[in-house]
Amino acid sequence: MLMKRLIRALMVFTVFLAATGSVSPAFAKEQFVAVIITGDLARYREAHEAFLKVLRTGGMTEDKVKIYVQTPSPDPMSWINSIRKAVGVGADIIVTYGAPAALAAKKEARNTPVLFADVYDPVGLGIVKDLAVPGGDITGVSGKTPLETLLKAFAEVQLPKAMGVLYSSDDKGSELQLKQLEAAAKAHGIALVKKDIKRPEEISTAVDTVASQVSSLFITESALLCMKLNEIMSLSNQKKLPVLSQAPGLCDMGALMTLEADPTEQGQLVAVYTLQILAGKKAHTLPIFTPKKVSLVINMKTADKFGVKVPFQALSLATRVIK
Repeated sequence: MLMKRLIRALMVFTVFLAATGSVSPAFAKEQFVAVIITGDLARYREAHEAFLKVLRTGGMTEDKVKIYVQTPSPDPMSWINSIRKAVGVGADIIVTYGAPAALAAKKEARNTPVLFADVYDPVGLGIVKDLAVPGGDITGVSGKTPLETLLKAFAEVQLPKAMGVLYSSDDKGSELQLKQLEAAAKAHGIALVKKDIKRPEEISTAVDTVASQVSSLFITESALLCMKLNEIMSLSNQKKLPVLSQAPGLCDMGALMTLEADPTEQGQLVAVYTLQILAGKKAHTLPIFTPKKVSLVINMKTADKFGVKVPFQALSLATRVIK
């Protein structure tokens, strides 16, 4: 409903400009939008498909705006090189998915407006100063979901003495998520066994190491880890470790519980801002969107497989239950 209202308002706005002869120069010439999709991740692809749909619905057809997509590897130099390339080829707007690419864009985009989506806590990461007043030529959509809600629901299922956590210190969003998890876990009396993953080949050893020390596993939203979710889920199944995460779609892959922002909504909202900037708006005047479509998903198939009892209290909190 929200997106329908936004798209309708934007289309009316575009028609008004055309009728009054006051269409901005941005609409009068072909524009160029550079998009950074780290690792070609499925969640970012889903967001990008929604982004393109809204862009075309809003009147930005292929003859009016060209989309240049890069899919860098999840490492700092690749993110920086992608942003520099976007600037070098003259992008009018840079769109990024995920925190690391947004951080690289903030540093390297120079005077090119930056729009981000699916960024975990953009204020906490220092990407923007405030949700209402971003500051600088950068704005976008937060992908942050309330971690305390996820742990509260999990505590209804079982309260483990220790939880394993996979994160990547090369991904500032993942690192920040870990810090916030530490604070939330402490309130529930949960000890964390942390493993910093810098290379894909470290995952197997990390899971093996924590398996004997913990009764569950939390996967942070590191791009490197998200590219290896199939492997991580296979290992966690072998070790009989129920998985928690805020990564979209992970419950459908066998995780026990997730609290996730909808990737489609992320793409739709960043497209709305792209249309507004192409119409002459300035990024620093646009407040950060926060996710409205947030789902607590519980996988009862996984619970049954691991012999985990999910009480009614936990199920009553769920947005979706996989049976």
